[in-house]
Amino acid sequence: KRFFLFVGLVASINPVPTVRVAPGVNMPMVGIGTWQYNNSVAEAAVLSALRIGYTAIDTAFVYGNAVGVGNAIKTFLKESDVPREKLFVTSKVMAGVPGAGNLSMYDLALKNLAEMQLDYADLYLLHFPCAPTKTGCDGGAKFRQDQWTSLEGLVRDKKARAIGVSHYCPHHLKDIFQVSTITPAVNQVQYHVGMGTAGVNATDDINFDRANGILYQSFSPLCGPCGTADHMKLINGPLVSKIGKAHNKTGAQVSLKWQVQSGIPVIPKSASAEHQLENIELFDFQLTPAEMAELTAAIDPPVSGGPGPTDSGDCGIP
Repeated sequence: KRFFLFVGLVASINPVPTVRVAPGVNMPMVGIGTWQYNNSVAEAAVLSALRIGYTAIDTAFVYGNAVGVGNAIKTFLKESDVPREKLFVTSKVMAGVPGAGNLSMYDLALKNLAEMQLDYADLYLLHFPCAPTKTGCDGGAKFRQDQWTSLEGLVRDKKARAIGVSHYCPHHLKDIFQVSTITPAVNQVQYHVGMGTAGVNATDDINFDRANGILYQSFSPLCGPCGTADHMKLINGPLVSKIGKAHNKTGAQVSLKWQVQSGIPVIPKSASAEHQLENIELFDFQLTPAEMAELTAAIDPPVSGGPGPTDSGDCGIP
C-alpha cells in the first residue's frame, strides 16, 4: 500500500492497476474527473486527489479549467517527489466551442497545454464527432478525418503519448480508419450500472471498440448527469447497497468496482477528499460472479443526455 497525507489524516490506498492503451502507455484504472469545475474548484479538487494518491487527471479544453488543473499539477510536483512521468493527464479538444476559433486540433491542443503549463499530455481525445453550431452540429467523414490527421501530429511531435476519441460510434470510427496511421487508443463514453445490457445506441457500441483494439473508458460512471434520483441509485440504491454490505463497501464503490472489474477505466468526479478516497479504494475486494451478473443485468438508471433512455444521441450524428 501507499500512504498519503490529506486533510490532516493519513490515507492508505492500494496500488491502482493500469491498462495498456498504446505501446509504452499505460492508463490508471481510476482517475479524477473535472467536468463542470471552474479553475478554482478544479485546482483544489485535483490537488486534493493527487495528494491522496491519484495519478490520472481528466480535463478538456471546453471545460475552461485548464489553468486550475495545471496549477494543481505544478504545486503537487513541487511539493512531492513524484515525477511528471508518473502522472497520466488526459485532455480533449473540439471545434465550435468558445476559444477554439478556427484553430486546428493540433494548435488547439498546444493552446490547452500552454494553459496547463505542460509540455505534453499523456492522452488527447477528439471530444465530439461534430462541431456545435447555432443550428445543430457540423460533422461528416471529411471533418473527422481532418481532425484525426491533425491530432496524429501531436504524437509525432511528442505533445501527446496517445490519442483517441470520445462520444464516437462505429460509423464515426470507420471514417477515421480510412485515413489513420495511428489507431485510436481510447473511446471515452458515458457508461454505468444500468447500462450493462443496453443496446449499441446507448453504449456507442462497446463491443465494436473492443473488437478493434480501442479501450472503452467510462465518463460519468456514477451517472452524474442523470439527475439526482437516478444518480443516487448508484450511490445508495438498494442493489448496490446490498452488494456493498457484503463487502463492507459503499454503494458507490460497488458501482465503480463493477466497471473496473470489467476492464473499464473510470473517472469519477468529486471535490470532497473523503469521496475521492472512497472512489479510489476499489482494489482490496472482488465482486463475485453472481454479483457481477446482477449488476450487469440492472436496467436502471439508463443512459442520459440523449433523446431517450435507450439512446445517448451520439450515434445519430451523421
